[in-house]
Amino acid sequence: MSGFAAPVLGTVVLFGLSATLAVSLAFLLAAGSLGRSRPARAGAQTLITLTRGVPTSLLVVAAGVGVIGHPPPAWLPSPFPGTSAGMALVAWAVTIGLAFGSTGHFAVIFRTGYHAISPARREQVAVLGLGRARRLRLLVGEAAESTLAPFGARLVHHLHNTAFAALFPVADLLGWVQQRASETFLVSRYVAIGVAVYVILSFLVWAVCRGIEYRIAHRATPGLRPLSRVAT
Repeated sequence: MSGFAAPVLGTVVLFGLSATLAVSLAFLLAAGSLGRSRPARAGAQTLITLTRGVPTSLLVVAAGVGVIGHPPPAWLPSPFPGTSAGMALVAWAVTIGLAFGSTGHFAVIFRTGYHAISPARREQVAVLGLGRARRLRLLVGEAAESTLAPFGARLVHHLHNTAFAALFPVADLLGWVQQRASETFLVSRYVAIGVAVYVILSFLVWAVCRGIEYRIAHRATPGLRPLSRVAT
């Protein structure tokens, strides 16, 4: 793999894995904070507040420093292009640190989207007699219109946070820019390349979110109307 492709793909993999983990955890925390159990709500809210209040840079540094120097277990996969197999544990720690850095923010976005659904609409879903998965899909569809814009903006910010991986021997775009600039002293050239790639990746994330927004806004049967179609 070329010296340029590896760090770019490394950034993409870091983003994809950490964003997937962050969204999954955020969904669980948002659901917990909206649940009926008081201990569950308190625990979820505490975790949301902690993950929002601690800087992502600190989370990444703490996670990476905590495992650096420890060999990765034999069973641990290393899907990070350009990163040596011996640094797989550090790369995974960085991924987890990045995920926790966005988890609380995503959770608040999801919870706000749920509250944006009118009580009448939520009651409408409850009385349809649908299964849990079907009810969840309907609620997610209802909340999507108010959550996709802030969700997409946070995803772009999450992409930018992957640059913290450059603090460790984990291949990423910013690390490549720093290395090439120090080796050649052509700082402006490699900074411009890095900026261009980050802009392109950010645009792709934004475009996907905007595409989903467009499809939701122009769907044939918006929301839960009519009830007969939802129940069948």
